[in-house]
Amino acid sequence: MRVLSPLSAVAVAVTLLLSGCGESSSSTAGSEFAGANGSNGPTTPTTPTTPTTPTTPTTFDEAALVSNLVNNVLTPALVQFDEFAKAQKTQIGQYCVAEKAQSTESADLHEKAKDSWRAAMASWQYVEMMQVGPILTNGKELKGNIYSWPAGGALCNIDLDIVYHDDGVINGNANNPYNIKNRTTDRKGLIAIEHALFNTNYDHNCTTVNDALTPWNGKTINERKVARCEFASTVAGDIVDNSAEILSRWQGDSGFASQLINAGNSGSQFDSAHTALNEISKALFYMTKELKDQKLGEPLGLFTNSCGSNICPQDVESDISEHSKENLLANIRAFRQIFTGEGSNADNTLGFDDFLDAEQGSDVKQRMLTGLDEAEAALLAIDGSLKDAVENDTASVTNVHDKVKDVTDELKNDFINKLALELPQTSAGDND
Repeated sequence: MRVLSPLSAVAVAVTLLLSGCGESSSSTAGSEFAGANGSNGPTTPTTPTTPTTPTTPTTFDEAALVSNLVNNVLTPALVQFDEFAKAQKTQIGQYCVAEKAQSTESADLHEKAKDSWRAAMASWQYVEMMQVGPILTNGKELKGNIYSWPAGGALCNIDLDIVYHDDGVINGNANNPYNIKNRTTDRKGLIAIEHALFNTNYDHNCTTVNDALTPWNGKTINERKVARCEFASTVAGDIVDNSAEILSRWQGDSGFASQLINAGNSGSQFDSAHTALNEISKALFYMTKELKDQKLGEPLGLFTNSCGSNICPQDVESDISEHSKENLLANIRAFRQIFTGEGSNADNTLGFDDFLDAEQGSDVKQRMLTGLDEAEAALLAIDGSLKDAVENDTASVTNVHDKVKDVTDELKNDFINKLALELPQTSAGDND
């Protein structure tokens, strides 16, 4: 398995709030918080930004935990992705120049461009576990512009945009010039670049052909490579712009990071550090739906998929590049970084694990850490691609799923109860 080395000393993790499109804003607060009022049942559901606060506050410094997670885990992950996004744009641009000139260096630069995508994707998979603040606003618009999985990725739609981009207009309409900013998320982002750079089938993937698409299959392979590359270059530039917008909304005196760190103070939308911490903790639930159910459960046929309800290898994430395992590995390691607080500053590793220790939850902490170790080991034990393993070594993928489930079972139950945090509505009652 090709696993990229740690992206840098600054590489950090975090997942995001499971609140996807259409999710209810209500959630359920944990009931076994050591400083709570003693109730054994769940409290009345509250909105995600106002979790129940214990009558007798904990002595644990929740503000310090929020500060460490923001400064040493979340912010470095966003900054690092921005760096990889810029590097991807540069590398794809260099490949395009060589491909257009039919240079002897084009094959080597093509591989470097693909490597730049792999690095950007691995870095983004850390951010996938950090869906907090600006990444969530406007229906996750900025996130979708960068990575629209699982909703995006229909190859015909991307092929159409490659043709429109090459023509400079939409479907031959001179009054409708091509503008990547106006295109829907399923036609751009990292998924679109994956198809443009990695797919070795240069014919289009549409069953119905319009006038703009008709000439495509008759072009030379070089012409199609150039068109795909130049489209990928434009998409890479758009990713850089969206990454910059996320950072601008995250950083600065009025940015979302400051809102979290200054929770409880004038000017912050969060009335307490506990409320801010709850907002961060919800990001961890990416592991329940997106990672466990969609990335693993659906290809395994545990849920309805493209094959009905059967084993479905083509439903793995990043199937064209065969980067599925690296994505999962980044997600698991990102979860660990948020959980342990081990990010860019080795001298400050205050994490949820320490909070659990302070709230008589050391047994929960250990079970979750053991589960993360076992999930990562099970993933690394898979030979070849995840797509191939789903079909030919199903038991190994099922083992990864089961190990991840060990962690999410703890997350949805003892973790939130011990710390008086909230269970996102989409996870309530989900005990599978």
